[in-house]
Amino acid sequence: MKCYAKWEEDDNAKIFFRDQTILQFGNSWDLIANLILLNPGSAIPLNNESKTDYLRSQELPFFIEPRQDEKYVEFKLDPLMRNILNLFSSHYHGGTIKIYNLFNLKNQDSTKAIEDFQQNLIHPKMFTADSDILYCAAPVIVASGTKAKSPELLIQLIRHIRLASSEKLFALEQKNEKLFHIKKAEVNASGYVDSYHPSFTFKYGNKTELGELPI
Repeated sequence: MKCYAKWEEDDNAKIFFRDQTILQFGNSWDLIANLILLNPGSAIPLNNESKTDYLRSQELPFFIEPRQDEKYVEFKLDPLMRNILNLFSSHYHGGTIKIYNLFNLKNQDSTKAIEDFQQNLIHPKMFTADSDILYCAAPVIVASGTKAKSPELLIQLIRHIRLASSEKLFALEQKNEKLFHIKKAEVNASGYVDSYHPSFTFKYGNKTELGELPI
C-alpha cells in the first residue's frame, strides 16, 4: 500500500499543502474511485525523493504534470488512508483511489484547518484547479463531512460535484446507528450533497461498507 502526492511547504506562512493524492495497492494502477474529502490530514512525506518520473512512467490517465516548482513524493500512510485502503482491498485485488480535497492545506485538526484556510484563502496552492481534477469516468464519492458548510467551502464542494457525471456520483452516508455506506448521491437544488467524513465513520465503533458502489 502506497501514497504519492504533490507536497508544498510555505516557510513564511508556516503552512503545508498536499495535492493530487494517489493511494495505490496491489499490482494494479486502475482507478477504482475518487474521494472528495475536506482537507489533507496527518500524512507527511517519507523523504524528499522525487517520485514524479516513476508516476509519469505508469502513464496514468489521471496523472497531473507538476509545474516547474512542484514534484511528487511518497508519503507515510496516515490512519485514515490505511482505513480507506483496507476497505477497498477487501473487495479489489489492486488499484488506485484518488483523493481530492476542498482545500489543500494540511492539518489533521479540521477546526484549526478551517481557521487557517480562512486566513489564507488567496494562497495560490489552496485549491485544485478544475483542469487538474480528472475523475476519468470512475465513481466519485462525496465524503467531505458536516464541516463543509461555510460559504467558501460550499462553493468548493459544489464545484467538485459539478465536475462529476450524475450517474457516477456517490456519497458516504449513514445506514443505521453504527453503520455507514456508500450510496448514490442525492444532489439538492443548490448542487450540494450531504455526507459523512470517513474519519468519523471508521471510528467510535462505527463500520463502513462500500454499499452501492459498483464492484
